[in-house]
Amino acid sequence: KLPVEIMVTNKRLDYRDMNITGDIPEPRGSTDSYTGYMVVKGTRISIDYSEDYDDGERLDTSVMINDGVALISRRGDINTNLVFRAGQSCDCICDNGYRQMSLRVNTKKMSSDIGPLGGKLKIDYTIEIMGNLAEKNSICVSVCPSDSAS
Repeated sequence: KLPVEIMVTNKRLDYRDMNITGDIPEPRGSTDSYTGYMVVKGTRISIDYSEDYDDGERLDTSVMINDGVALISRRGDINTNLVFRAGQSCDCICDNGYRQMSLRVNTKKMSSDIGPLGGKLKIDYTIEIMGNLAEKNSICVSVCPSDSAS
């Protein structure tokens, strides 16, 4: 287990925010920093960290990368498991505590150079719910070794 510093940058365009005229809103962006751990076993990389919010909600996040496939799992009040393969679509599950929903994740672009010395995972993707485009997203997970991660 290697202690790491993690920076996650998200850009999200939620199509539910469109108004009646059909104007497309600007994507919402955020950048957050975390400390966590990375495990490297051959070509498989696993990054684990916790996200704590002001309202007391806590999400445990795992990012796993292996052979051109990335999986981002978030566990908390809402549980999601999103699978990414460049140029492909994957059916994924979101459990909101009341029921499970099937999502289709369409990975437009994905690149990763993460290794034992750190690096970045970049993913551009869309999410469909019941065949309807719901979100257009991009995420960048940057990782670097740290002696102070806990």
